[in-house]
Amino acid sequence: MTETKEILETRRNFYAFLYRMYLEEPPRELADDLVKGKISFSDLIPLDGELSDGFRGLNEFMEKSKGKAIDELHEELVDEYTRLFVGPHRLPVQPYESWWVDGKLMGKSLLTVKRDYRKAGIVKARDYAEPEDHIAFELKFMHYLCEEGLLANFSLEKKRFVECLNLQKEFLNDHLLRWVPDFCDALYECELSDFYKGIAKLTKGFLLLEDAVIGELLE
Repeated sequence: MTETKEILETRRNFYAFLYRMYLEEPPRELADDLVKGKISFSDLIPLDGELSDGFRGLNEFMEKSKGKAIDELHEELVDEYTRLFVGPHRLPVQPYESWWVDGKLMGKSLLTVKRDYRKAGIVKARDYAEPEDHIAFELKFMHYLCEEGLLANFSLEKKRFVECLNLQKEFLNDHLLRWVPDFCDALYECELSDFYKGIAKLTKGFLLLEDAVIGELLE
């Protein structure tokens, strides 16, 4: 029970970290953590392949950041986020499922993902301007499902726990794994990315591992 709880918490925390990296500009606290080398995650996550590359990339970024003022590094992170995900010009790497699956924005995939959110009782807040197939929204939905799974596990509601895991597995395979690995590859190769090269590797590596982890939890 304890090991399962730790795995569930680690997954929830990782999704929380990732969705925030795409949802909004990096906070000043992140710059402080990078300057001081404080970014770390639980040993429960195997560090191999893309995940290992991601952590290595962040470590290299932290080494380059040593000696910088926190405000200076924060400004650099905000500038990079703005260039990649805000504009004002055409985004170099589109963070929307429909772009990668349908070949256009606001495609059929957006309708499908909205339907899946409704099935889980989730509706986008009016103050969130991005379409529901934005990578931040999809990662946040997985974070929500992880929270629900943790609550069910804590309450010993086995049926609800299994339901949450099945919803996670379905959403992962029907949506995230269909496009996010390609998105991450493009983000990594983008000449405007520096810090986000590491984030791209972490995102891809974590999601590729998730299918196996959820399968083991279901067993």
